[in-house]
Amino acid sequence: MYVRIDRKIKAGFARKKEFDTCLKMAVDFKKCWFRLSFLSNTGTPESNEKICVVGVFGKSQRAKGLMLNGITTTNSFQNPDFGPQKTEVDSCNIECFYDADSRVLYLHLLSIHDTVILSRICQQMQQNLSHADCHAFWKDHATSHARALLFMFTVCHLMVVVHPKNTFDTSYIQLFRALQNLREKLIPSISSLLKEASVGKECQTYGRLCTPRLLFVCQQTDMTEEELNSTASVSNAKSKYKRWSARKLLQHSLEDQIYRILRKSRILTNNLSHCLFTVPGNQAYVYFLDQQCLATDPVALMISELNKNFQPFKRGDTKSQPTTCPSPPVPSEQFQIFTDTVPSVEDTKQPDDLRSFLWEHVQLVLDGKGFDDGIGRGGVPHFEALGFSKWKSVSDRLYEFFMTDLSEPKIASHFNAMTSALDLDMRFSEARCNKVLPIATRTYQDGAPSHYTSTVHASRLTQAMKVFSQHARGPAFEKYANQLQAECQLFWQGGRQLCEVVSLTGHHCIHKAHLLLDSPTDPETEAVIPRMPHTNNNRTPCACNCGRTIGQRDDPFTLKLANYDFFQELEDRCCSKHKHHTFRLYEPKRRDSKVLPALAGQDQAKGAGKESGKEDGLGKMATEKLKSDNTASIPNTFSPALSLGQSGASDLLSHDAHSGLPGNSAASLLSMGDGVHDTIREKPVYYRESSTADYLQGMMCSTSPHGLLPLFSSWSLLCLGKASLYNPSKGLEQQPGFLRDCNFLVPWDIPIPKGSALDPSWPVLSDSAGASSRKGGKHRDKRGAKDSNTDPSIRAYIGNEYECPRGHRFICSGPDKIVKATGSGIVKDTGTKLVTSDMPLYFPCPCRTTKPPLGQLMRAFIVTPDVPLYIKLNPRLRPDQHPCPIFHPEVSEDGIILTGNSFWVLRFPYVYVDENGPVRTPTDNQPLPSAKLLRGMYLTTLEKPPDS
Repeated sequence: MYVRIDRKIKAGFARKKEFDTCLKMAVDFKKCWFRLSFLSNTGTPESNEKICVVGVFGKSQRAKGLMLNGITTTNSFQNPDFGPQKTEVDSCNIECFYDADSRVLYLHLLSIHDTVILSRICQQMQQNLSHADCHAFWKDHATSHARALLFMFTVCHLMVVVHPKNTFDTSYIQLFRALQNLREKLIPSISSLLKEASVGKECQTYGRLCTPRLLFVCQQTDMTEEELNSTASVSNAKSKYKRWSARKLLQHSLEDQIYRILRKSRILTNNLSHCLFTVPGNQAYVYFLDQQCLATDPVALMISELNKNFQPFKRGDTKSQPTTCPSPPVPSEQFQIFTDTVPSVEDTKQPDDLRSFLWEHVQLVLDGKGFDDGIGRGGVPHFEALGFSKWKSVSDRLYEFFMTDLSEPKIASHFNAMTSALDLDMRFSEARCNKVLPIATRTYQDGAPSHYTSTVHASRLTQAMKVFSQHARGPAFEKYANQLQAECQLFWQGGRQLCEVVSLTGHHCIHKAHLLLDSPTDPETEAVIPRMPHTNNNRTPCACNCGRTIGQRDDPFTLKLANYDFFQELEDRCCSKHKHHTFRLYEPKRRDSKVLPALAGQDQAKGAGKESGKEDGLGKMATEKLKSDNTASIPNTFSPALSLGQSGASDLLSHDAHSGLPGNSAASLLSMGDGVHDTIREKPVYYRESSTADYLQGMMCSTSPHGLLPLFSSWSLLCLGKASLYNPSKGLEQQPGFLRDCNFLVPWDIPIPKGSALDPSWPVLSDSAGASSRKGGKHRDKRGAKDSNTDPSIRAYIGNEYECPRGHRFICSGPDKIVKATGSGIVKDTGTKLVTSDMPLYFPCPCRTTKPPLGQLMRAFIVTPDVPLYIKLNPRLRPDQHPCPIFHPEVSEDGIILTGNSFWVLRFPYVYVDENGPVRTPTDNQPLPSAKLLRGMYLTTLEKPPDS
């Protein structure tokens, strides 16, 4: 059955000469000229045979090519489908077909106004395009469409506009005006181009074959077919009453509307030679397309007829069928349709069909008469009909001129002007953005400081962009937004840029952008940018190393200025005469590779001396315990906690060994007192074993590279003199800036280690050898029993001093308590919490009740006893939460042993800086719970100081 259908279809096509004469080209226009010369249905066109060129363009939901099939009586123009294309779709191409029988060449423009092309382009369009990119994407397609259309207006005699509805699209006014202005500007270039093509003089002068006629075809109407075919009586000048169809009445009405619009918009003028096109004055130029005029695809029509006429076999009809073996159903006579029932184009033509409508205008071109549309309105426009070969030569030159980007700047500027004229969205957007841009710029500039930082610049720019975005619209938004940012940036950098360097306390330099005094630069930059040091208006009072002199501190921008230079200047006036403890520093004359072995040997010698020294029973037991756990030895250091009879040493040391702490920190653990099992002082961790620097860039901390020493010490430890300098009933008399009754140190009763030489209960040989009288013995026994109930102790005085930015100083006796003595100088607090607790690094100053400023831990005062039991300092500070490192003043963890009967002052750093930068101080007057001085700073030992 299918073979029979295919044979019949081929036979029908052969009879109608449609299968062999289908001349269709759906390729790019530049390629079609090469193939056009031998694709005629009658062979190669005659060179001297005049042809008529018809161009078809417009907007359509259905393919315009099917409409042309009804004119050419062929199926040359196929109906494109909506399927996805593997290759890139050209948004603008021209289909060509030459009807040799009629001597008519058809140019069919396919563009984004065709639904199929638009669908394919949208499928291949990139996703997530910005508004400006999306607008530029469609603008390029619209520009290509306008160029191709101007080419067709130049080489065609007739132009047909196809529109889906029976209306006139007023957007064509803008397009026609832009093309007309561009053509007027390009006439000199086109004329020089046509002189080489051997065309007529008028054609060279006006730059085209003729002033083409413009015809309008509407694919659909709002009226039904019956309403269009109905007749009505109308009055006419020649005949009072004349019966016209509703179709013709609607066509005439639309013609009048189009003519008035074109005349009012100055598209049509009296001088038709300079117009883009013309419309006939005595012929119809609007046509409403009839559905029967569309030539249908034969295969599609065949399938529809098969579905309509096929009647399936009914199982119930068994009269003519045998009961044993049913035979296949026999089709009815209605199925025998094939090509005999396919209506041809000639069968469906009407007297007023589209071909007849178009042929009235084509015939004027083929006869050589031309168009008389300009008679009485500025003269007869020129007209010239060319042969196929000559027309092809002219079209090749014009196509390259219109459709390619030429290098000549003048011609390129003309095309750019046309693109700008067609882009109404961009013109409106630019006008709107140009109006809003000065308003947004003033928003940024009004009230701007003389100098400000990038943070203020960003804030003001955000406000200006907010004003701009509220009023600016369209595709030019991004362009003018970038321009606004550039103008604001230029305004800020034009002498208003503040120095971006921030001090170690978090305050900006108040000078404009400048260079430092010692910074290297080129002469051109130095001539524009001044040189000056960093500074700001933040000046705070601060005491010297010993605390007896107060000076005004400038906000520091370097670590050396913060922790060394300021105190060094005050020391020349006050503290230079006191005894100082020397911290280990980097010496430029010796490399670290030479310094470190010496330091390591010194540490080993000190450890050996500790092991060979005298140890009491508890020290020996602790040492043996640590050695059994493969840890370092413990020095002769005793803890008041163990002396007071608290937790046993064996359990504590085993916990220390399993915690991975160094051996020389065991004594520190022993001095923690209550809660020692809950919090253990962390071991400093050395993350890097080597560094390219010779000295430490920041301060000594747990993350410092192993083996590097700082250039200067951020700490200070000095001895003010004898312990008698401190009067417990008067406090720190010579220390200014202290709040009232807050300058008293707290007593620290250090228990005497049992079994040591200082223990008074230790038996003496003279007492045990002799026997006294009964009465003397009784008194001696009673005194011994009384003394055995009270543990002997040695008194020292300690205190942690805090200093607020307003210059107020006070001493704390615990993590949450400020020392407050009575009027007679009696202090009820003790130093137990100072020894056994973590002390905060920042504490609210009592100088204000609401939002008090934070006082920072700056000094520790220690009054040592005059006995061979020494106090050792081992300060460890963590200024922020983990993973902030732990800062300490010495390389080792042995601590600093203070001499007895002395008054010592330890000055803490003002800022804490590691190799990653400074640790910022709190700015909201709220102390950081994690910033603390770790417990274990105050220790006791029987070992003598190295310099005693």
